[in-house]
Amino acid sequence: LIENGCMAVGEGANHPCTLDAIQAFRDAGVFFAPGNAANAGGVATSSLEMSQNSQGMSWDGDKVNKKMEEIMVNIHDNTARAAAMYGCQGDYYFGANVAAFLKIADAMKGQGIC
Repeated sequence: LIENGCMAVGEGANHPCTLDAIQAFRDAGVFFAPGNAANAGGVATSSLEMSQNSQGMSWDGDKVNKKMEEIMVNIHDNTARAAAMYGCQGDYYFGANVAAFLKIADAMKGQGIC
């Protein structure tokens, strides 16, 4: 990919790229979107479907698309912010993992687990 001038890689599965591949992308300046961020749309869609079903509602396509855009922009912003906060600006692999960890840690603290 790098030798052919690839500018960006978005994982289409749950972390199929090895750590060596991710480091090679970093070293070559290839934008890398890890699976836990790039594939979040599928999980978000399922969540929206469950919300509609539990409320006995059916949203039109425009409403679903607007909610999906809000969710994906939020994921991007949280990922970018977490990476920058810990000195790894632009590293979406790092940022996505830190953002996920912080979200889980906050939930655990909220439940009195830690």
